[in-house]
Amino acid sequence: MLPAGRSETAFDRVLGAVLGTSVAAVLFAMMALTCIDVFGRYVLNRPVPGGLEMIEILMGATVFLALPLVTQREEHVTVDILDAVTPDAVLRIQHVLACLLSAGVCGVLAWRLALRAARMYGYGDTTAVLKIKLYPLAYTMSAMMALAAVCLLLLALRPPVRRVRKG
Repeated sequence: MLPAGRSETAFDRVLGAVLGTSVAAVLFAMMALTCIDVFGRYVLNRPVPGGLEMIEILMGATVFLALPLVTQREEHVTVDILDAVTPDAVLRIQHVLACLLSAGVCGVLAWRLALRAARMYGYGDTTAVLKIKLYPLAYTMSAMMALAAVCLLLLALRPPVRRVRKG
Protein backbone atom coordinates (compact mmCIF):
# COMPACT_ATOMS: atom_id res chain seq x y z
CA MET A 1 0.00 0.00 0.00
CA LEU A 2 1.36 3.38 -1.00
CA PRO A 3 1.22 6.49 1.21
CA ALA A 4 -2.08 8.37 1.29
CA GLY A 5 -2.59 10.66 -1.67
CA ARG A 6 -0.29 8.69 -3.96
CA SER A 7 -1.73 6.78 -6.91
CA GLU A 8 -0.41 3.36 -7.81
CA THR A 9 1.34 2.91 -11.17
CA ALA A 10 1.67 -0.31 -13.19
CA PHE A 11 5.27 -0.57 -11.94
CA ASP A 12 4.02 -0.33 -8.35
CA ARG A 13 1.44 -3.08 -8.94
CA VAL A 14 3.89 -5.46 -10.64
CA LEU A 15 6.58 -4.85 -8.03
CA GLY A 16 4.09 -5.42 -5.22
CA ALA A 17 2.72 -8.59 -6.75
CA VAL A 18 6.05 -10.21 -7.69
CA LEU A 19 8.13 -9.24 -4.68
CA GLY A 20 5.25 -9.44 -2.22
CA THR A 21 4.54 -13.02 -3.29
CA SER A 22 8.24 -13.88 -3.23
CA VAL A 23 8.76 -12.48 0.26
CA ALA A 24 5.66 -14.29 1.51
CA ALA A 25 6.88 -17.60 0.05
CA VAL A 26 10.35 -17.20 1.57
CA LEU A 27 8.88 -16.26 4.96
CA PHE A 28 6.57 -19.27 4.82
CA ALA A 29 9.50 -21.55 3.97
CA MET A 30 11.48 -20.11 6.86
CA MET A 31 8.56 -20.59 9.25
CA ALA A 32 7.91 -24.16 8.09
CA LEU A 33 11.60 -25.07 8.32
CA THR A 34 11.84 -23.61 11.82
CA CYS A 35 8.76 -25.54 12.98
CA ILE A 36 10.04 -28.80 11.50
CA ASP A 37 13.49 -28.22 12.99
CA VAL A 38 12.11 -27.47 16.48
CA PHE A 39 9.80 -30.49 16.35
CA GLY A 40 12.62 -32.70 15.14
CA ARG A 41 15.07 -31.37 17.71
CA TYR A 42 12.88 -31.54 20.81
CA VAL A 43 10.43 -34.36 20.03
CA LEU A 44 12.39 -36.73 17.80
CA ASN A 45 15.88 -35.70 18.94
CA ARG A 46 16.77 -35.27 15.23
CA PRO A 47 17.13 -31.65 14.06
CA VAL A 48 17.07 -30.79 10.37
CA PRO A 49 20.65 -31.17 9.07
CA GLY A 50 21.87 -27.75 7.93
CA GLY A 51 18.71 -26.08 9.19
CA LEU A 52 20.60 -23.07 10.49
CA GLU A 53 22.32 -22.58 7.12
CA MET A 54 19.00 -22.70 5.30
CA ILE A 55 17.45 -20.22 7.76
CA GLU A 56 20.39 -17.84 7.27
CA ILE A 57 19.99 -17.96 3.49
CA LEU A 58 16.23 -17.47 3.72
CA MET A 59 16.70 -14.54 6.13
CA GLY A 60 19.05 -12.81 3.69
CA ALA A 61 16.60 -13.40 0.87
CA THR A 62 13.73 -12.01 2.96
CA VAL A 63 15.55 -8.80 3.82
CA PHE A 64 16.71 -8.05 0.30
CA LEU A 65 13.50 -9.11 -1.48
CA ALA A 66 11.53 -6.80 0.82
CA LEU A 67 13.91 -3.83 0.40
CA PRO A 68 12.50 -2.53 -2.93
CA LEU A 69 8.94 -2.90 -1.60
CA VAL A 70 9.70 -0.97 1.57
CA THR A 71 11.45 1.69 -0.52
CA GLN A 72 8.68 2.00 -3.09
CA ARG A 73 6.04 2.27 -0.35
CA GLU A 74 8.15 4.79 1.59
CA GLU A 75 7.94 2.64 4.72
CA HIS A 76 11.50 3.24 5.91
CA VAL A 77 11.97 4.78 9.33
CA THR A 78 11.79 8.56 8.93
CA VAL A 79 12.23 11.55 11.19
CA ASP A 80 9.39 13.96 10.59
CA ILE A 81 9.64 16.34 13.55
CA LEU A 82 10.11 19.35 11.27
CA ASP A 83 7.53 18.41 8.61
CA ALA A 84 4.87 20.62 10.16
CA VAL A 85 7.04 23.75 9.86
CA THR A 86 8.91 22.97 6.64
CA PRO A 87 7.70 25.01 3.64
CA ASP A 88 6.47 22.99 0.66
CA ALA A 89 9.34 24.13 -1.60
CA VAL A 90 11.97 23.11 0.97
CA LEU A 91 10.22 19.79 1.57
CA ARG A 92 10.34 19.09 -2.18
CA ILE A 93 14.06 19.89 -2.39
CA GLN A 94 14.77 17.81 0.70
CA HIS A 95 12.77 14.90 -0.76
CA VAL A 96 14.61 14.98 -4.11
CA LEU A 97 18.05 15.27 -2.50
CA ALA A 98 17.34 12.46 -0.03
CA CYS A 99 16.06 10.19 -2.82
CA LEU A 100 19.04 10.92 -5.08
CA LEU A 101 21.58 10.42 -2.29
CA SER A 102 19.92 7.19 -1.19
CA ALA A 103 19.72 5.94 -4.79
CA GLY A 104 23.44 6.62 -5.19
CA VAL A 105 24.26 4.70 -2.01
CA CYS A 106 22.03 1.79 -3.09
CA GLY A 107 23.68 1.82 -6.52
CA VAL A 108 27.16 1.60 -5.00
CA LEU A 109 26.04 -1.21 -2.68
CA ALA A 110 24.48 -3.08 -5.62
CA TRP A 111 27.75 -2.77 -7.55
CA ARG A 112 29.82 -3.98 -4.57
CA LEU A 113 27.44 -6.90 -3.99
CA ALA A 114 27.71 -7.86 -7.68
CA LEU A 115 31.50 -7.86 -7.39
CA ARG A 116 31.26 -10.00 -4.27
CA ALA A 117 28.87 -12.42 -6.01
CA ALA A 118 31.27 -12.75 -8.94
CA ARG A 119 34.10 -13.52 -6.52
CA MET A 120 31.92 -16.12 -4.75
CA TYR A 121 31.16 -17.71 -8.11
CA GLY A 122 34.83 -17.75 -9.06
CA TYR A 123 35.93 -19.27 -5.77
CA GLY A 124 33.01 -21.70 -5.61
CA ASP A 125 31.95 -20.48 -2.15
CA THR A 126 29.41 -22.74 -0.47
CA THR A 127 27.85 -23.16 2.95
CA ALA A 128 29.79 -25.33 5.40
CA VAL A 129 27.36 -28.21 5.95
CA LEU A 130 25.05 -28.47 2.96
CA LYS A 131 27.49 -27.08 0.37
CA ILE A 132 24.85 -24.72 -1.04
CA LYS A 133 26.39 -22.31 -3.55
CA LEU A 134 26.25 -18.75 -2.20
CA TYR A 135 26.64 -16.71 -5.39
CA PRO A 136 22.94 -16.89 -6.43
CA LEU A 137 21.91 -15.28 -3.14
CA ALA A 138 24.60 -12.61 -3.52
CA TYR A 139 23.47 -11.82 -7.09
CA THR A 140 19.86 -11.65 -5.87
CA MET A 141 20.91 -9.25 -3.11
CA SER A 142 22.71 -7.10 -5.69
CA ALA A 143 19.70 -7.07 -8.02
CA MET A 144 17.32 -6.12 -5.20
CA MET A 145 19.63 -3.32 -4.08
CA ALA A 146 19.74 -2.03 -7.68
CA LEU A 147 15.93 -2.24 -7.84
CA ALA A 148 15.71 -0.25 -4.62
CA ALA A 149 17.91 2.40 -6.28
CA VAL A 150 15.51 2.50 -9.24
CA CYS A 151 12.57 2.86 -6.84
CA LEU A 152 14.34 5.79 -5.16
CA LEU A 153 14.95 7.49 -8.51
CA LEU A 154 11.25 7.10 -9.35
CA LEU A 155 10.31 8.45 -5.91
CA ALA A 156 12.45 11.54 -6.59
CA LEU A 157 10.12 12.31 -9.51
CA ARG A 158 7.02 12.10 -7.34
CA PRO A 159 5.87 14.83 -4.98
CA PRO A 160 6.88 14.30 -1.35
CA VAL A 161 4.38 13.03 1.20
CA ARG A 162 4.00 15.30 4.21
CA ARG A 163 3.89 12.97 7.22
CA VAL A 164 2.74 15.62 9.71
CA ARG A 165 0.08 18.12 8.76
CA LYS A 166 0.78 21.84 8.89
CA GLY A 167 -1.15 23.90 11.34
